[in-house]
Amino acid sequence: MTIDFRYAQFSDYPRISTFLDQHWEKDYIYVRMPKLFDWTFGRADLWDQHGYSFALLEDNGKLVGILGAIPFVFNCLGQTFPAVWFANYMVHPEYRRGPLAMRLLGVFNRPPYRMKIVFGMNSRVVPIYRRMGWNTLQPIPRHFVILPNAVERAINLFRLAHPNWDSGHAEELARFFALSDILPISVPFGRTFPPNWDTCDWPKIASLTAGAVRDLNYLTWRYLKHPCFEYRIVAVAEGERTGLVVWRLEIIRRATLNGREEVDRIGRLVEFLPVSRKNTGDLLSVFLNDLKDANAIGADFYGFHGESAGWLEEHGFRRVEHHPNGENIPARFQPLDPRPSHILSAFFFHDQLPPCSSDPQCVWYWTKSDADQDRPN
Repeated sequence: MTIDFRYAQFSDYPRISTFLDQHWEKDYIYVRMPKLFDWTFGRADLWDQHGYSFALLEDNGKLVGILGAIPFVFNCLGQTFPAVWFANYMVHPEYRRGPLAMRLLGVFNRPPYRMKIVFGMNSRVVPIYRRMGWNTLQPIPRHFVILPNAVERAINLFRLAHPNWDSGHAEELARFFALSDILPISVPFGRTFPPNWDTCDWPKIASLTAGAVRDLNYLTWRYLKHPCFEYRIVAVAEGERTGLVVWRLEIIRRATLNGREEVDRIGRLVEFLPVSRKNTGDLLSVFLNDLKDANAIGADFYGFHGESAGWLEEHGFRRVEHHPNGENIPARFQPLDPRPSHILSAFFFHDQLPPCSSDPQCVWYWTKSDADQDRPN
């Protein structure tokens, strides 16, 4: 057995795709959408090697393990440094004994990447990260809302996902998350990122938060240059600052004997960066009216950040765990999957960082758009 660790070249994609299809998940999204794989792991401006930011474990040239690492810039209260998000960590079952799995994780233990985050890990690997001294976190909070005119549609969705539920059970859940009304739009708004974001907005946000740097370079790469999804922007000014919402519309489909059948539509809110409590209301009035115009059933949002989460809840979004059956609200929509979705995460950094949790004082700003989590299953 001759074991070798190396970084993937662009020509390695067919082998990686086959490995993902056979050992990760059949017809996985990176197999269906090669451009999405290129965009995720081919970010040359932040990767210091030629090829993909993707590690391969080989035995005499045979691919037996993979580990993706998405490079980004981490911010902690105004201080920044290079970091990576891990994705698609998999070792062939025949090679999981011994130190190989640990050594594969160590491929990215080198300068300049001082911090490593795994977001969306399988619960089975949590003990591995804990043994290595990583900080493991509670599942990322999820907020959910149903539009006033969509309660009956939500009831239908819940009963499709859970055929054993009666209508009363589904109705009680739907009404708990339903808004009473949608306020009319009363302020001017934009559909693009403000050109002065890096001078007027991001420095202020950076000084108060921890998480991925969300400057114009990041926002442009993450949303405007995404190869597969169309993201929609809401920008509302308040004084010199601008509040931002970014979201996308997802079609809910269920698996049938005749293929996937369209069921409904939902908004996936992925950036929520209000300037203030008042700005929150202005942003959400535009966003919720956008959802209504798009004929969406409602929206969800996964995110850590104490202050903005509180403002979101004041305007009708509710945490799913605040209802006894809230975690049974489907989170995977292509195809519709009723199983609870707990997105687990962990990070490793040598220095002290502020705690990351659902506490109202949490300064981390971390959403489902980080790493590779905002995508259909």
